[in-house]
Amino acid sequence: MEGTVLHFDESTKKGVVRSENGDRFDFADSDWKSNGAPRTGAKIDFVAKDNVASEIYALSSPSISGNFAEKLSDFQGSGLGQKISALFGNGMHNKLGLLAAIAVLISLFFPVIEIPFLGKGSLINDGTGKLLFMLLIVLAIFFYGGATKLYTRILGGVVLGILFFQYYDLFSGLNQANDFVGSFAGRNRNAPNFFNLIQWGAFVNIAACVALFVATYIKGYTNNEKAI
Repeated sequence: MEGTVLHFDESTKKGVVRSENGDRFDFADSDWKSNGAPRTGAKIDFVAKDNVASEIYALSSPSISGNFAEKLSDFQGSGLGQKISALFGNGMHNKLGLLAAIAVLISLFFPVIEIPFLGKGSLINDGTGKLLFMLLIVLAIFFYGGATKLYTRILGGVVLGILFFQYYDLFSGLNQANDFVGSFAGRNRNAPNFFNLIQWGAFVNIAACVALFVATYIKGYTNNEKAI
């Protein structure tokens, strides 16, 4: 009889095969007669008796897509894969944290400063901003799925720390630029004021960061015991 390997668990050394007519049969590692371990998607020939498959031989190697599907299936079935999947399958756990993370993420694109002669700039412009974008996506998923509180706090702290140093660098450069423009324009002329160079996006981002800090470290956190 010919069929396909549906699943094989490396930990228990047991699996399931399906015949061409759709019947399913259990098997153990000792029933596998070909070289290598059983692979999901492999075409096989086997002997079926009493819902058990034996004398199993691989007819062909699984395709590249089959290998990928097999690896994905194996990962989803692993402990880590199940914990990650639990982040998406059990509803929203921390609404404020999710909204705050999304607000910070969106505000990365808003103008935060206007540098003389160079124009307006946002936090997403450099490589650090793009790193923040990715970290905030993960953080939003953590809040949504109720990831382990410690992991969420660590990631939230990393995000807020990076933002703090970004603002420090931005405002240090802004202050230097303001001094330069002031000296160039002359003390008797109207040099741009430091605070006039700060754009509205900075205030939106800072407000969102405050909300993120509250959601991460102050407000009660709902943990998903099944998630990572």
